[in-house]
Amino acid sequence: MLVNQRVKAIRLHRRLESRELARLAGLSAGEISHIERKMRTPKIDTAEKIAGALDVTIGFLLGQDEDTNLPLPQALVRQSVKVLLLRSELSSAEKAYVERIRVRESAPDSVKGWKDLLTNVADFLSGSFAVK
Repeated sequence: MLVNQRVKAIRLHRRLESRELARLAGLSAGEISHIERKMRTPKIDTAEKIAGALDVTIGFLLGQDEDTNLPLPQALVRQSVKVLLLRSELSSAEKAYVERIRVRESAPDSVKGWKDLLTNVADFLSGSFAVK
C-alpha cells in the first residue's frame, strides 16, 4: 500500500473528514486531498505531521514498519501503543497493563482511547469510580 492509500485508509478508519485531518495536522484540506489522490507525494515533514495527527509512526505511514503487514484495525492498535509510549511517561505498572490489554480484541486503537482507559482504570483503583 502506498503512503497515499495508507493516509486515506487510516483517515477513513478513524472516521475523519479530510478537513479534520488537515486541521489536526496543521495542513490545508487541499494538500490532504492532493496526497490522497496521488497528485502529490508528501515531503517528510508533511508526512510527520499527518502521522502525528493519525496516531501512527512515520515508519508505518511510509510502509516501513513491521505493522504494515497486519490488517489495518490490528495495526492501528499496535501503532497507537507505540505512539502512546513515545508521547507519554507511563509508570511501569501502566506499561505492563497496556501490554496485557493491547492483544485483546477490544483494545483501543487510538492514543486518546488508551489515555481514557488508563484514566478510568486509575479512577477505579483509587475508589473515585462510582458504579451506578
